[in-house]
Amino acid sequence: MPVVLYIHGLESGPSGFKVRALQAAGFEVRARQMPCHPRRMRADIWMIAYLAAAAFALLAGAAAGPLAFGLALGAAVAARRPVVQLVLRRAIDASVAVQRAALAEGPVDLVVGSSFGGAIAHRLLLDGAWRGPTVLLCPAAQLVAARAGRPPPPGLSALPAATAARVVVVHGRSDEVVPFDQSVALVRGSAARLLPVHDDHRLSRSATASGLAAWCAAASAPARPG
Repeated sequence: MPVVLYIHGLESGPSGFKVRALQAAGFEVRARQMPCHPRRMRADIWMIAYLAAAAFALLAGAAAGPLAFGLALGAAVAARRPVVQLVLRRAIDASVAVQRAALAEGPVDLVVGSSFGGAIAHRLLLDGAWRGPTVLLCPAAQLVAARAGRPPPPGLSALPAATAARVVVVHGRSDEVVPFDQSVALVRGSAARLLPVHDDHRLSRSATASGLAAWCAAASAPARPG
């Protein structure tokens, strides 16, 4: 059976409905849990340190008086965003490492990345860790980079033409999480293909066994030049 490396989304895991659909389509699925779930990120050492420091400062400020408490509160609010960005960057880098290790476990025929997983798959392509057929489902590459305080990643036009030609991007026109226009920008100027579907972010109607099989087949058959 063809082996698919499936890269899950931010709040999902390696046993979601897309994995089951891929298995029903006849693929052997390799899927690994990434440290990206919000619960995991709240347990990051930097987040714990921030919360402890903020709590201490607020308690000390409350004991010192209204002005000191207000200053402590303002400092805690101002510090939250860079801490959240740092924690997300750590989760992204750790997730990339998880998927690099998964690729090293044995031969892989296709990579399928969903949402946050699409951002990780995009990173693997840009880093040259993966050059084979790829299906990106409502990829959140731009959104994840923005939330992590990083510059927007290059589009698929930055890839070698032969690699980009084996990338298929599937995006729901009713996506309420990742704007459809981000996938339009992602494929612009490249040989990658954008397949719009009438669906939401989860692709709950179209990511069926037959749908995923068709998208994987499209990625496995590179687009012809011109």
